[in-house]
Amino acid sequence: MTLPHIGLALLINVIWGFSFVAAKIGIEHYSPLFFTALRFLLVALFLFPFLKPVKGSMKMVAAIAVLVGIVHFTLLYLGLSIAGGVSAVAITIQLVAPFSLVMAILFLGESVGWRRVLGMALAFGGVLILGFDPIVFDHLDGVILVALAALCMAGGLILMRMVQGVGTMSMQAWIGLISFPGMMALSFVIEEGQVAAAMDFNWMAVSALLFTTLITTIIAHGGWYHLLQTYPVSVLTPYGLLAPVFGVGFGVFLFGEPLTWKFIVGGLVTLAGVFVINIRTAAKAEERQSAG
Repeated sequence: MTLPHIGLALLINVIWGFSFVAAKIGIEHYSPLFFTALRFLLVALFLFPFLKPVKGSMKMVAAIAVLVGIVHFTLLYLGLSIAGGVSAVAITIQLVAPFSLVMAILFLGESVGWRRVLGMALAFGGVLILGFDPIVFDHLDGVILVALAALCMAGGLILMRMVQGVGTMSMQAWIGLISFPGMMALSFVIEEGQVAAAMDFNWMAVSALLFTTLITTIIAHGGWYHLLQTYPVSVLTPYGLLAPVFGVGFGVFLFGEPLTWKFIVGGLVTLAGVFVINIRTAAKAEERQSAG
């Protein structure tokens, strides 16, 4: 990788790590579902030029939007609101990788070698170690919600692999447009205080909303997509694991979240498992491309 692209990869992961902080700040002012609905609205508005119908795939796109948009983000932000901090959330959401692998085996018939099985065991085992940390155990319900969010995202990624002709920005735009009405309706059914929060201007909350929309969703994801078009996935995989590390670092530095030895061990074991899964999955994909 060139030095500018290494810098871009690092910057993207700093952004993704800080997105947990931004979301936490946002949902302290706005209710979680209302915050998510506003985010989807802004995503749809900013990415409006990419909202082009995909012939024969719109039903699948709608299914992805519901699973990844409404269900995933509902569980993620509700989990973040009660998990007690961003550190455990930043680690637990990494279960997307092993969940995706399990679903690829079940639904796509993908074969898995012993290395990726070991990776799955490490990832799940690391989260179990996290669960025994007293700090995490006190907010275990939040961590469980985040794990379910990871499961939904994994399901969405499997569906995305089955859709043809939908680019990253187009998919983001459709997720925003389709998810916004349902999320807003759900917010007004089970939450309260939305109008008051919207009328009470809070520059930190608004900045957090704009950060998660413009910087995280559009710039960081767009930049990562550019790197994926330039380099093999296996080259980028190690950089992708820096996001939860930055997330934990921001949680400790900005919110004073404590780090116990169980949390450190659990986090390292989880990330080791995710690294093994991602690096082997990328290698398999490159082998298939070479054979093709």
